Amino acid sequence: MPRRSVFAVLTLAGMLAATASVASAQGPTVRNPPNTMEFGIDAGLQFGLGDVSTVQFTLPASRARVGFFLNNDSRWSIEPAAGLSYSKAEGGDGVFVYDLEVGALYHFRPPSAITANVPASVMYVRPFIGVTGFTGDNSDSEFSAGAGFGVKIPWRSGFAWRLEANTGYGFDNEAWRIGALAGLSFFMR
Repeated sequence: MPRRSVFAVLTLAGMLAATASVASAQGPTVRNPPNTMEFGIDAGLQFGLGDVSTVQFTLPASRARVGFFLNNDSRWSIEPAAGLSYSKAEGGDGVFVYDLEVGALYHFRPPSAITANVPASVMYVRPFIGVTGFTGDNSDSEFSAGAGFGVKIPWRSGFAWRLEANTGYGFDNEAWRIGALAGLSFFMR
């Protein structure tokens, strides 16, 4: 084979290899984004329906939460949340109030829909269990369970508004609760 033919074949093979690697780099890839975490705070409104009715309204934040998506672009996330406060008046004992909860969110779209170039609202359901109580002279706590239905509405890149209506049952005082949460979420990879 003449030297010119070998050079032409090698050049052609090199150009085909380069074109194939550029084409595969530009083509669509089937790859899940890395796991996503959701950090947020929520304002809350809650009505207690039982022997003693209650109303609780907390602004700007009644609780903080962090959501862990189970695997790459999963529709499921586990979300612990906590609301803590301490009050003490002069001459009296301090009262520590806690509200600890864990929920499992099922999103009707994957989380990448919220953070995509063209973001979309994502609806979800959230079953949860929790314990609420206070310490002091008459300390008490109550176990509860319930479920919520909500929507995450994209606001800016990596941020979304979150609105939820929920209901729960307190087993100690045997009372139903109806609640609403309005919050802001920040998504981080």
